[in-house]
Amino acid sequence: MIPRIEITKRKLLIVEGRDEENFFNALFRDHLCRDDVQVLPIGGKTRIHDNLQALILDPRFSDVEALIVVRDADVGAPGSDTPAFRSAWESVCLALRNAAIPVPTAHATFSTETPRTGVFIMPDGHSDGMLESLCLAAVRNQPEYACVVGYFECLAKHDVRPGHLDKARAHAFLSSRPEPDRRVGEAAQAGYWPWESQAFSQLIEFLRGM
Repeated sequence: MIPRIEITKRKLLIVEGRDEENFFNALFRDHLCRDDVQVLPIGGKTRIHDNLQALILDPRFSDVEALIVVRDADVGAPGSDTPAFRSAWESVCLALRNAAIPVPTAHATFSTETPRTGVFIMPDGHSDGMLESLCLAAVRNQPEYACVVGYFECLAKHDVRPGHLDKARAHAFLSSRPEPDRRVGEAAQAGYWPWESQAFSQLIEFLRGM
């Protein structure tokens, strides 16, 4: 069943789930100092087509000025010649097109039609990965990150290789913080990710343009 989606602001950021919602709400609040963007979790990347169709049924959709869709690239399908980020980009663009929402012509840019629409594929629009990959890139130069690397090198020596390695690395890094059980979005709420890192610059500059 498609959840009821209620538009309350003229600028919308569409994300995959609650963790991403927490992350971006913290980014807008703590770094961009903005409260004019509504962050909407759509319940996972596989439901974006149905949920965009539900979104445009809200009578307030005609008032929307800007809309950004953010999703993970993840990793490429085995045997596929299409990079993961390209598949993710094409999937989002198709969902926008099917919902009669303007489609941007390139990653991290806006359409010229109204609403001004953009797409950001994490971590950077050209690499496999996810939100956790982006956050790890932001802390990679911190001295304690070497401990995270060493931990997984040790596991590999014992033939232990976690699935979703960047997710595992992110959780390992967060286990060193004052509250070690926070998820990535909760960690953003707590101020554990350094917004000033160059790793976040492309995403932040794109969001500034809303």
